[in-house]
Amino acid sequence: MKRCSPWMPIVERSWLTERTGHQPSILLLQAVFLAASRVSSAPAVTAYASSNEFYRRARALFWSGYEKNTITVITAVCILHWYNPEGPEHVSINTSGFWNRIGVGLAYQIGLHREPPPGRDAPLRRRLWWTLYARDCLISAGHGRPRAINPDDSEVKPLTPEDFYGCSSNGQLFIVYVEISALLGDLTQCYCRRSLSRQKRVNIENALYRWTRELPESLRLFRRYSPTEGAPAHRLVLMPYNFEARQLHVPYFITLAILYRPISPSNLPSAAAILASSFIAGIFEDFLARDEIRFLGPIFTFYLLAAGVGLMSCFPYPHLWERAEQDLRIIYNSQKELAKRWPSAIGSLKAMQSILDEAPKVARPPDRPQPTPLTPDQQACFSGFGTDLCRLGDVMLANYPHEMVESGRPEDDQYARTVSDMMTAGILAELKTPMDAAAALEEYLPLATVIDHNTQVAMGGEATEITDEMLYNQYEGIGNWLLRDWDWNTDVAW
Repeated sequence: MKRCSPWMPIVERSWLTERTGHQPSILLLQAVFLAASRVSSAPAVTAYASSNEFYRRARALFWSGYEKNTITVITAVCILHWYNPEGPEHVSINTSGFWNRIGVGLAYQIGLHREPPPGRDAPLRRRLWWTLYARDCLISAGHGRPRAINPDDSEVKPLTPEDFYGCSSNGQLFIVYVEISALLGDLTQCYCRRSLSRQKRVNIENALYRWTRELPESLRLFRRYSPTEGAPAHRLVLMPYNFEARQLHVPYFITLAILYRPISPSNLPSAAAILASSFIAGIFEDFLARDEIRFLGPIFTFYLLAAGVGLMSCFPYPHLWERAEQDLRIIYNSQKELAKRWPSAIGSLKAMQSILDEAPKVARPPDRPQPTPLTPDQQACFSGFGTDLCRLGDVMLANYPHEMVESGRPEDDQYARTVSDMMTAGILAELKTPMDAAAALEEYLPLATVIDHNTQVAMGGEATEITDEMLYNQYEGIGNWLLRDWDWNTDVAW
């Protein structure tokens, strides 16, 4: 509940306890146990059952139609995305993308896409719909594939704090999480449809700026600090560590990195994309130091790949590459840790390794122009963020407004960056996440063998083995769409 519920506030702890007149849903229990097993390495959990066992039970209960409450079924389906045994390069009926579309299909059947009438269940229905939508946007971004939900077909109002009365989850966090997920989903859709017009880009920039300005104080990364009482606040200092706030800002910086990425390798690198990628590396540096990678969902494998692509554009510039290489080391080690828990990360890890292997083979052209400078709109997107989480910030922001570069913490701040750097230096080589892919999914079966034998007999057919050769080059790994050399902006009607 602590690690998963903030991003899908659709289950209350009281629903899972047995009491007079109430028996918890077996399907929901198995789904919750599955999610818990994916973000916990406690011996008591792994001794009871593996993630694969919890998943098999939940899947069997779902397909049997045992649970009759459709809202409960959709809730359980949302939670099943925490299994996600492989990436989108494989055909599977077990991944988060598959279960997301099952959940969306059921939601349409019961009218979850319509604004619910006032009543006790209305807040839950809204939270459930927006959970599905946020997941849909992030899966679309990671896979580079169409969303299952067209927001134009929905009339559900945006979430408000009133939808969280009596709910144990942090309403402020989830509301802004849905907003940034939607922006990333919109941007991905524009890229995949080759329809990122100038006006759409401006709309996304404006929405990103508003998002940062409307964030609750408790969810911000930086605050303004005045060294003396009564003096105007002018320094940007890092807020005390908040794991959820750090996670929340990763899709924000990823959206910036994708929005401002150069449209082809022949174009000059974008300072905005490089800065956004460096911020992501800084956030993951703390995740590594605190051994919190194991609490992250599978979408973070996509975030890491996107950040790595942005940082690689620093290679032609030795003065930038020295720092970018440190960030890339953080990105790569984070990806390795995620791959131990999420097999879907293996494809993006290989892509990252390929990028790192090829970099030294590329000759640095002499007198290459510097990366494209920040535009005023881009500066606005980084305004309010200090450089404590951005290793490249001091170098790239030296000629920009004062508030964008003067950063730091009070001397007695317990979160001083030097301490973080020392922790990371000592932990990166030794960091261990106990659960690995083989242990978590020791009995996982590929698509060709998951179809129940009785179902095949009922259909009058025999199982046909689906070989890798049959699917070769038809399906792509997570984030692979970012690696294509597209140059489509010239085709857009301005």
